[in-house]
Amino acid sequence: MRNNDYLNYNAMLDNALLSVVKNALEQTSVNGLLDGHYFYISFKTNMCGVIVPEFLRKQYPDTLTIVIQHEYSNLSVSEKEFGVTLSFNNHNYHIIVPFNSLVAFSDPEVNFSLSFNPVEENAVCENEEPELSYTDDDSNIISMSDFMKKNSPNDDDVA
Repeated sequence: MRNNDYLNYNAMLDNALLSVVKNALEQTSVNGLLDGHYFYISFKTNMCGVIVPEFLRKQYPDTLTIVIQHEYSNLSVSEKEFGVTLSFNNHNYHIIVPFNSLVAFSDPEVNFSLSFNPVEENAVCENEEPELSYTDDDSNIISMSDFMKKNSPNDDDVA
């Protein structure tokens, strides 16, 4: 073990700074944004675990910056990632952003910003979940009662 591996101060500092972002997002998920605050969050779209609509990944193959201000919903924060529903091209999409993919975080209202240097591990993204995108179009919603009627046995089929 090399000396600089023993106490990896850069990793400790990154973890501490990421906890600031996590705390800001957690407070926002509970209380909403107050007093003119809003966030610019930039992240690497090509990192493992990032889930964005395919058209955004094609348009921004390296880095995407999102704004969390007026039109957002379903903000959730976990230890490893956050998820939020945002509007792109007049459709709502839920995106998931791992914290290790962050490039920058800022709250311009208070002139606060952080920058990060995400490093992609050499591991292949195993068990990557398919792209999750949600729209406000409910034409693909199947009612549970309709499903049960179609898949329940007829009285004649019962032995």
